[in-house]
Amino acid sequence: MKFQDDVNLGPYINLWGCDFCSILRLVEVKSSGTFEWDYPGILEVYRQGMDQNYVQKEVANPDGTPKDGCSVYDFGSLFNMASEYAKVLAVCGGEFYAEHDYQITGNDAEILELKRDGHAGSHFVLGNGKINLVVWQSEIAFDPITGGSQTARLGWIASKRIMQFA
Repeated sequence: MKFQDDVNLGPYINLWGCDFCSILRLVEVKSSGTFEWDYPGILEVYRQGMDQNYVQKEVANPDGTPKDGCSVYDFGSLFNMASEYAKVLAVCGGEFYAEHDYQITGNDAEILELKRDGHAGSHFVLGNGKINLVVWQSEIAFDPITGGSQTARLGWIASKRIMQFA
């Protein structure tokens, strides 16, 4: 998987693409090693995600610099669209928010929302389905920031996005 901060993905994904990249990593995981994203595929799914309103459209400042964008509005639909593009036979049947101590069951997956003091936003990572209330960082399966984010080192799990699979 390409990391969110890879300059080839562009400034909007670089700044706000953690949830987007975590979902793409989940597609790779569900492929059982048969699929890996390339740049054209990532950028095509990003474009289609914006077209379908699964992903927030890019907003620029008057000088053309990124102001906002790339937040995922619909985790399940974006996963389904991305897995169809990747020809991965996995379908998300639904998603819901859960508390940090929610234990996934069966074939479900989780995207963890992380927060940290002094930082207004959230950071999203792919969870591994385990709960460790003492060393919660061990619950992270994939952090889309190369080398791991500061929020993953210094923050906490605020909530989970649970994606349900048959």
